[in-house]
Amino acid sequence: MADRRHLLSIGVGLGAALLLPDTASATPSPNLPDLRRRVARGRSAFRAARYAELTERLPALRRDALSTRQLLSGTPWGAASAVLAQVYMLSSELSVKSGDSEAAWNHARAAVSAAKASGKATVLAEATRICATPLRRQGRSGDAVVLLQDTLGQLDAVRAEPEYVGAAGTLALTAAYCAALAGRETTALSLVDTAKDAAARLRTAQQPYTGDLTAHQVHLYQVGVHHLLGQDTVAMRIARQIDPRTLPAGERRARLGTDTARALLALGDYGQAFTELLAVESAAPEEASRPSLRALTGEILAHRPNLVGLRDFAARTRAVPA
Repeated sequence: MADRRHLLSIGVGLGAALLLPDTASATPSPNLPDLRRRVARGRSAFRAARYAELTERLPALRRDALSTRQLLSGTPWGAASAVLAQVYMLSSELSVKSGDSEAAWNHARAAVSAAKASGKATVLAEATRICATPLRRQGRSGDAVVLLQDTLGQLDAVRAEPEYVGAAGTLALTAAYCAALAGRETTALSLVDTAKDAAARLRTAQQPYTGDLTAHQVHLYQVGVHHLLGQDTVAMRIARQIDPRTLPAGERRARLGTDTARALLALGDYGQAFTELLAVESAAPEEASRPSLRALTGEILAHRPNLVGLRDFAARTRAVPA
């Protein structure tokens, strides 16, 4: 019940933040530029799937972000809150990669709290989106859809700048994945269409946009959405149209390989599924050793144990004892 109340408060909080302008610190603390650089390096490490490196960096970064905010007030305090929210978002995403759903949820809640304090609607929208993965891993995909749709409705209705359009489209993709996991096909496909529309608007926007939402990102999510809906032939058709080089980083290319492998396993094509896992390892070696990837390797081993190279792959990714 406490989590449900907190879940609802996240959505309510965005409405309040949308009434506030997105402001930057007029007189930032000397520590803030350094913190922002460190967060950017951490984000780069995550996108490159250098998770061990990020695991070492994050405790000190969280400590320094918290201590810096404690020294500030007014507008600089809000700016430091935005940085702190980004640190907690990274922490949550990293916990997801290691399979620690409880830590991912706790960090996501801390990110939302800091994002509310920042007064920046797009930061709060992203922090809210980060809550979706630990929620669905708790078996609460329906709650995640409600939360994200509420946030999306508030965000998309208020501003048309590229930053807001991109945030809304990214929220829609995450909500679509959660809806597909909950078996809500109509909702999932409608949300994909919302994301497609947002990506199309960004392509024609006059102002520059530096976020992650692109047509390629939409196609990537479509692979996972159609797989979850049991439409694996459709998922494979989309996957084969994606050039991995169009995806921005190793972590995204690894996701393509992972979702494609899942669709292939559902279709009974174990050999090609193994080829996709090899592509994951090539794009982002640390991804191949994640618990969810080890489970896919184990499934292939159970059905096609004699595939050339499979046992060596399983040993080096710790799917089986070396």
